[in-house]
Amino acid sequence: MNAQARGLAAPERILLATDLGPRSDRALDRAVQLARAWGAQIVAATVVEENASEARAMLLRDPPSWYRGEDPVRQAERRLLDDASAQDVEIVVRVRQGDPADRLLELARAECCGLIVTGVARQEALGRMLLGSTVDRLARRSPVPVLAVRRRVHAAYRRMVVASDWSDSSVHAMRTAMDLFPEAAASVLHGYEVPMAGLLDTARDEAIDQAGERALADGRAFIERGRPPAGADSVGLVVERGDPALLLPLYANQYPVDLAVVASHGRSALFDILLGSVAQRLLEASPVDTLVVRDPRARAG
Repeated sequence: MNAQARGLAAPERILLATDLGPRSDRALDRAVQLARAWGAQIVAATVVEENASEARAMLLRDPPSWYRGEDPVRQAERRLLDDASAQDVEIVVRVRQGDPADRLLELARAECCGLIVTGVARQEALGRMLLGSTVDRLARRSPVPVLAVRRRVHAAYRRMVVASDWSDSSVHAMRTAMDLFPEAAASVLHGYEVPMAGLLDTARDEAIDQAGERALADGRAFIERGRPPAGADSVGLVVERGDPALLLPLYANQYPVDLAVVASHGRSALFDILLGSVAQRLLEASPVDTLVVRDPRARAG
């Protein structure tokens, strides 16, 4: 049963949020693949920060005689139009000035986009993709799902893993991902800890076993709450003792996973700074494309 059969239409518009960087083609390719599958329109958007013109002027105090200058907004628009013209789906171009996260969220709302697709900021020497602050803010604040694209596109998503803490937010994230990608096989991954396990003696192993059994039971109940279209037995369940942000990359690298799903509780930036955000750490740690779904009951931070 697909999203349409469940009464949930696939997005008619996808916001492609790009910084026009060297890896932005990955997000573009994924947005195009999804637009083809859903018959959707792409709104390709980039934001020129307010100081871009001043910075360019400082760099070109003594420009070549042939240089006539170009407005940063027009330059960004031209590059987006060049990318759009090479695709076989409908793409409209939007360029704004100001704070990137604020302007992109405004565009997503104004253009009625049901999904934001974006890329990563840069790659470390050892290969880990790093998110930028704009992606982090979009993931925390966007009322529509945000898809952070890391890998090149070879096909539609075939296998997803849902990182879950058994919360209602995670149920919502799992349902959303299954509606968007009904053909992808799904597994649920949960990491649990045993309080003060290091201080226990003879009862240590028993306490760990009991915690694992409880986690399995909670996991089965979680999957039932998610009402998978193909039934609860169609969803794999993996529970392991450990930090979810460490388990997710291990699992995604061991198995043919091409999409991770994470729930964002949408708490404030201050909360994330003081207490840390599991969702943020999962998003940073994931080696594959990651769908972040914000709890609809949460307020933006």
